[in-house]
Amino acid sequence: MISILQNEVERLRPASDELAAQVAQFLAAGGKIDSSGQSKPRPEVLASLKQPPFFQRQAVKAETDLQVARIREMAPTMSRRDICEKEGITLGVLKGIAGRYGITFPIRPKQPSPPNKVDSIRDAFLVVRIGECIAAGVSRQQCCIKLKISSTLLYRLIKQYEIDYPKLKPAFR
Repeated sequence: MISILQNEVERLRPASDELAAQVAQFLAAGGKIDSSGQSKPRPEVLASLKQPPFFQRQAVKAETDLQVARIREMAPTMSRRDICEKEGITLGVLKGIAGRYGITFPIRPKQPSPPNKVDSIRDAFLVVRIGECIAAGVSRQQCCIKLKISSTLLYRLIKQYEIDYPKLKPAFR
């Protein structure tokens, strides 16, 4: 084992001698070797290098910059929904732009959503169609598919208008 290490030392001796000669030349030219043991701090990365590269053509970039400026102007006074309507963009696109360009929107209380409104004319029409499905002997699930309504709506109509819609017996398997 020792002979292998000695061979490796002998093999690397020319490189070691060359490095020693370069150090001696550096010291002879007035150079100093820092022996404090502390490493130098890494230089700060330039801010331009921290940003991801921008791959837009100049015309597209100019248009994007104009849109960002408009959004930045509207952000303090308008809600995100209104900005999306005015700019013709989706909320997801607006959030992406806001994240990329550091645009913040003031926190606004959520607008209450309107309660579910029942359309009595539509309900009356559906009740008639449900009666047709009962007469045809169609199951509840098939009725939902045929009328293109949800089962929840069907069950609400059955309960609200007291429709006698029989449940089909399970088939013999």
